[in-house]
Amino acid sequence: MFRIIIPTLLLAITASASPACKATPYDAEWPSNIEWASLNASIDNQLLSTVPVASSCWSENPFGSNVSCGIVKSEWTNAMWQSNMPESISYPIYANNSCLPPTADGYVEGRGCTIGGLPQYIVNATTEEQISTAMKWAAARNIRIVVKGTGHDLNGRSSGAFALSIWTHNLRKLERHTSWQHPATNASVDVFVVGSGQQWGNVLTTALENGRVVTTGQDPSVGLGGYIQGGGHGPISRTHGLASSHVLQMRVVTSEGQILVANDAENQDLFWALRGGGPGLYGVVTEYVIKHHPAPRNVVTGNVLIAPKGGSNSSAERSWDAAVTHLSALPDLMDAGLAGACMVATGEMAQSFASLNESTTGVVIKQVFWSFNSTPAAMEALINPVLANITKAAGNNSLTVSLTTSSFGNYSSFYSTISGSDAAGGQGVSSSRLLGRTELVDTPHKKQKEYLKIAMHSEGTTGTYATVGLQGGPGVRNTAKEDWGALHPAWRSAYLHFISNGATADPIAAGSPKLALQHAARFNEAKEKMWREWAPNSGAYMNEANPYTSNFKQDFYGSNYERLVQIKAKYDPSESLFVLSGVGSDQWNYDLDSGRLCRA
Repeated sequence: MFRIIIPTLLLAITASASPACKATPYDAEWPSNIEWASLNASIDNQLLSTVPVASSCWSENPFGSNVSCGIVKSEWTNAMWQSNMPESISYPIYANNSCLPPTADGYVEGRGCTIGGLPQYIVNATTEEQISTAMKWAAARNIRIVVKGTGHDLNGRSSGAFALSIWTHNLRKLERHTSWQHPATNASVDVFVVGSGQQWGNVLTTALENGRVVTTGQDPSVGLGGYIQGGGHGPISRTHGLASSHVLQMRVVTSEGQILVANDAENQDLFWALRGGGPGLYGVVTEYVIKHHPAPRNVVTGNVLIAPKGGSNSSAERSWDAAVTHLSALPDLMDAGLAGACMVATGEMAQSFASLNESTTGVVIKQVFWSFNSTPAAMEALINPVLANITKAAGNNSLTVSLTTSSFGNYSSFYSTISGSDAAGGQGVSSSRLLGRTELVDTPHKKQKEYLKIAMHSEGTTGTYATVGLQGGPGVRNTAKEDWGALHPAWRSAYLHFISNGATADPIAAGSPKLALQHAARFNEAKEKMWREWAPNSGAYMNEANPYTSNFKQDFYGSNYERLVQIKAKYDPSESLFVLSGVGSDQWNYDLDSGRLCRA
């Protein structure tokens, strides 16, 4: 039901808006209740007043959430569940922790439940015409617009105070066209046509039913929009390239209300930007046409463990040496056909990961390899020499080094073992980098060990972990030039996507979500400086990176940035679309405490 709700924030806003700021409900030019009701009528009554789902956990359920508090508490960390809520985001700290259940990280009883940093209203879109009408209406009234699909969001891009949110959840088309006509070549292409409200788990299931496979993340709750527009890596990207290179056409609604088709034959600049140039910036994509590949006949996996024996300084240092040797070997292993994901852990996390009997100042490596249409013997032949070198260098009594292999008869059973959706409700800020041969092979061993220790630094004894994805390599490098789009050029030489965690945003200790994020950003500065020294010509995968990096233009967009600025100005001249570290975001300041979005 559409209701008019006047929001509250921790800090009340009393100043009137100026052209330098986006409008808020506290400003004279904010639309009246009658105007909002008129908009609702013009889009088939699909306008929702934001109702924080955790409202049911607060006294008298102030916003009337129809989801019981018990369900909210049990599902809060489930990314799949969160993705189906019209207002929720995976990391609620980016929405100012406005309404949390009592069991959530960052919960403070005295904060109460408010709309706060969540969007003011939500368009529950079922047609492109509704999106067009709503976006044009909001842009003309100086109202911020955000875009939310049905995926998860680690950097808060799909939320924003006082914004009108375009929710594409119900754009669910999923069809296979075996003879789709390519608009530029007129060739007949076998494709899937997918609505932007779909999630990759559903798309993959449908593809596998047809004997095909698509580029997805490891989490089936991931949606199409942010994933494709940011690049999109996953289990088959080492083999077939990133998701953005698989798109042949998009349908897009702009903030001016235009409904456009973008491909190699029309609106080519927009098509280029939307393939790797960042989500939530140029318009709302409603539909994708994507390529697919034959499903593997079988999948072989290998599990590697490298861990220190005992708690001595000697075994700890040798574990760091082993970690560098292992990472340095990965480019050759990937060129030979392997893909996978690696977990690097320190402190108490390392002790838990490897079931160590003693604490260690060393590091634990847990690596999962996979290869398609191969055999366990072939995988062992590639990996065992690397492990033998590590064991020989460390000595027999310093490290535990092991490899076990297994086989899966189909891609579906393999994917179910590596995927999961418990990735929501966090409060951390990561720091990441794309690493290639220059960083992993050519950099001296001693220097790499110094860099790795900085990457794994954390506060306290808990330690931290890093996720290292083997998602670059041959499939990405060999992507045809015409399929590259605005993807960061660093992907051309990248093998590994290294995500370092450990910067915890603790809003309770800091006093507010804003201060907590600022603290985490300062903690990450040492890591960002290290990345710039180790990999000065590289960048980061924007979907899993530090949104507060001071070097975001180079880190997320590289040499494409200035062209992307021009394209954004063309398709979003009102600058209605804003995301942290997005193209043009340096021209704005977003105050998380007050909700104000004003020109810098």
